[in-house]
Amino acid sequence: MTPEPGPKAAVRILGRVAYADALALQEDTAAAVKAGTSGGAVFILEHDPVITLGANKPVNTVLCAPPGVAVVQTDRGGAATAHNPGQLVVYPVVRLRALGFGVRAFVAWLLELGRELLADYGVAATCRSNPLGLWVAERKIASLGIHVSRGVATHGIAVNLDNDLRLFNAIVPCGLAGVAMTSAAAETGRRVDMAAAMARMAGRVTEALAQRP
Repeated sequence: MTPEPGPKAAVRILGRVAYADALALQEDTAAAVKAGTSGGAVFILEHDPVITLGANKPVNTVLCAPPGVAVVQTDRGGAATAHNPGQLVVYPVVRLRALGFGVRAFVAWLLELGRELLADYGVAATCRSNPLGLWVAERKIASLGIHVSRGVATHGIAVNLDNDLRLFNAIVPCGLAGVAMTSAAAETGRRVDMAAAMARMAGRVTEALAQRP
């Protein structure tokens, strides 16, 4: 795919952000990209506890949402998933063609960023397209779901580093009955400094963007 010239996407570390606020930020950024006034942004953050539902509504299953945990319908691909502190989330709000990406290549690029980050923490994860995500043996450690409108992507990848995995018991994660969820901390027995992890991912994303046309 031939890239389109234009401004480059900014890489922004946001820290801990409520899901509704991050969603509004993505929507505003996507509108600016579509209008040609922005090159987009890659947001790196973690969320307050929340359950989100994907566009594949027949496989969204919420068993019992904990008190105070919102359930939010989204337009991203996939099914139900959970976000909470200790999970690193990357939302690239970018025009795919500007980076020389088709959808499949973009998904593979995001998975590889997550795989490399996990490797930094001593976790050997495998990228899979079916079921989509990052896996450690048969345990799922990262989920991916995007939405593309007029060539502009929103949503992204969520990598479990040091989050409370019990929140996933409230749903059927990604529509996969019986799937075991895991995290870098669960796999290695070592805690993860999220501020350092976000900075590490920001460096990887910046380097990866610099390699695009």
